[in-house]
Amino acid sequence: MKMIKKILEKCPWLTYVAALIPYAVACYGYAITGEFTFWEVVYAAIAIYFVNPVSDVVNPYILFGEITSVIVTAGIILSVIRYAFVKLEYFFSRFSKDATVVYSDNELGENLAKTLKHGYVVRETDRPQKVKNHIVMLSDDTESISFYSRNESRLKDQYVYMMMNSLDSTLLKAADTSEADLHFFNVNDMMARDYWKKNNLYEHGKDTYFIAIIGYGDVGEAVFKYGYLNNIYSTEQNFEYHIWGCEGSKANFLKNLPTENGDRIVIHDEYWDKDMDVLAKMNRVIYTDTDKQIELIQKVLYVNPEAEIHCYSTDEISYEDIYDSEKILIFGDMKDILTEDNVKSEKLYRLGKLFNYDYSLRYSEREAPDDYEAEIEAEWKKLDGFKKSSSIARADHYWIEKRLKEDGIMDEDDEDALRIEHIRWSRFHYINHWTYAEKRDNTLRKHNMLVPYEKLSDSEKAKDGIYDSKVKAEIDALVGV
Repeated sequence: MKMIKKILEKCPWLTYVAALIPYAVACYGYAITGEFTFWEVVYAAIAIYFVNPVSDVVNPYILFGEITSVIVTAGIILSVIRYAFVKLEYFFSRFSKDATVVYSDNELGENLAKTLKHGYVVRETDRPQKVKNHIVMLSDDTESISFYSRNESRLKDQYVYMMMNSLDSTLLKAADTSEADLHFFNVNDMMARDYWKKNNLYEHGKDTYFIAIIGYGDVGEAVFKYGYLNNIYSTEQNFEYHIWGCEGSKANFLKNLPTENGDRIVIHDEYWDKDMDVLAKMNRVIYTDTDKQIELIQKVLYVNPEAEIHCYSTDEISYEDIYDSEKILIFGDMKDILTEDNVKSEKLYRLGKLFNYDYSLRYSEREAPDDYEAEIEAEWKKLDGFKKSSSIARADHYWIEKRLKEDGIMDEDDEDALRIEHIRWSRFHYINHWTYAEKRDNTLRKHNMLVPYEKLSDSEKAKDGIYDSKVKAEIDALVGV
């Protein structure tokens, strides 16, 4: 059934061809009787769709046409009823404050639409639907951007969440003239954020810990990126990332990627099963390819039965009942990741806006007023894609700083918190291809603050903290732990 559904989605015209089969067979049946003229044959074959045969003449072909035409007619009537019901449901959905429409031409968008509390999916992208929230999930990034560009005025004061498959949102210009509140998301980034939040290394913050990432396609790259950005727990940690499957310019980039602490990045040129002696030393093996999973699991279990083995899969698979290990985990289930809450990421965006606003208050040397909502939005609108992403990355990591303080590992005024934040900030710039220069140049991605924390002036060190007490109170309330 799934195969038939996919074929019909790719070739919808096949449905119309199938609906004409009763007509063609009935035409033949009436014609061979010799009792009808050409136009009488045409009319008689059409009439059977209305359960209104024009003649009592019957043969196997006419009978087949009569029976199958009833099925076709019933299907059309049911389709019309279903269409009317769906349109009615869509109409009432629009009255909800959180009404959301997904514009999609793929299975990911359709699956997300099923999780909506009040909303639906559409394939037409000529004009936006009359709702407050719009999720654009087209397979081609240029089509998504074109949809937004054509309808920007119609999307005024509305929320637009746009999926980007290959376009890097950190390269986008500031949207201070944008009519809508526009956000971007990448499915693999969402998955990687979710993975490291659920499988964090908080308990290993002062350990030497070895992580293998096998496969460096879109998934492997996202897993490494967010591990590199978020796995910063201590100034004393020594995490080693060993990566297989990374080649060419990407490999050269990672080989020269600074960590600003004791962490290391090691690129392996051989296929992973040629380096079993290395895998035998790993604390965690993350396999991001979708084939040869069983081969990987078994070979790692032979040489390293204590290792955590995490395999990426979009299918529901469980190896826990098969292998004698409690450390095998499957991640990447889009049903858990691609949800309305995760796509909208309202808390994460809010935190990003708060961190940006706090930064602007520090620069203007003023305190936040009691009602600072308008100022937050105004400051956010000024940012380009890179600075928005930077603020969101800060928000994504902050739970670690907060938990370190709540667990008594760091005091509220502990300077290590500032050191950790400077490392995180530096890594965000490095992973986005910034490098050090004595003079800052945003166009060339050069920054004079990409230096060890100890080389910063006291005023620059202070910028790694939170400046305003009102803003900090809201941030801490949102983060929890």
